[in-house]
Amino acid sequence: MKAALKVDLQGNSWIDRLPWVMLGLRTAPKEDLLSSSAELVYGQALRVPGDFSPSVTVPWSAPEQLRNLWDKASAFMPTPTSNHSLPRIHVPQDLQSARYVFIRHDAHRNPLQPPYDGPYRVVETGDKTFIIDIGGSMEHISVDRLKTAHLDGERAVELARPPRRGRPPASTTKNPPSGSGPGCQQPIDFRPSQVRESRNRFGRVIRAPARYGKSVFVNSGGDLCGDYTPTE
Repeated sequence: MKAALKVDLQGNSWIDRLPWVMLGLRTAPKEDLLSSSAELVYGQALRVPGDFSPSVTVPWSAPEQLRNLWDKASAFMPTPTSNHSLPRIHVPQDLQSARYVFIRHDAHRNPLQPPYDGPYRVVETGDKTFIIDIGGSMEHISVDRLKTAHLDGERAVELARPPRRGRPPASTTKNPPSGSGPGCQQPIDFRPSQVRESRNRFGRVIRAPARYGKSVFVNSGGDLCGDYTPTE
C-alpha cells in the first residue's frame, strides 16, 4: 500500500487517494492464486470506475429507448396488500336457490323464544340483500340474517305471520249505560262503609281536588260498570 501511494500520490493529500489505492489492491489479480482478493471474498471481481460505462456498439436511439421504457413500466404490477377491515362473509350455496328462508330475530328475545322467525317466501335474491314477503309486505333483508328453510315438499307450506305492532284497534261500540255491561252485577255499591279523613300535622283535614274525587269502574272488556263520587 505504501508503494502504491508513492507511485500514485502527487501531493500531500494521501487520504483522498487511499480509497482508490485500496480498490486497486483488491481488484489486482495474484499470480500465485490466479485470482484477485475480491474474487476470493465476494465470488466475483469488483467493478472499477473505468468499467462503469461499458462500450456500446449499437447507436443510441431516443424512440427505441422510449419504447423500451414503456415496456418496462407496463410490466410493473402492484403488490397485493391485505385488507383486514372487510372480512369475507360466508354465504351458503343453497341460500341463493332457496324458496323459503328463516329470518334471525335480532331484537330482544324471551328465554324460550326461538332465534329465527319464519318461514317466509323469497321474492328476489341478491348478492347482499333478499326481498322477502313478510305478511304481504316486501322487505329487504340482509343475507347475514337469513337461513335456508328445508321444508317437506309433500306438505303445504304454512308461512309465518309477522307480529302485530302498535296498539290494538279501538272498540267501535259505544259504552252502555252505567251498570248494564256484561260481567257487571247489579246493584253494586262501591261506597266505602266509612271514609277515613286524612289530617296534616296541624290537625287540618286534607281534601283531594274535585277532579280526583270521581272514580270510574270498568270490567275486563272495557265496558262501564259504574262510578263513585265521594261525599264531603
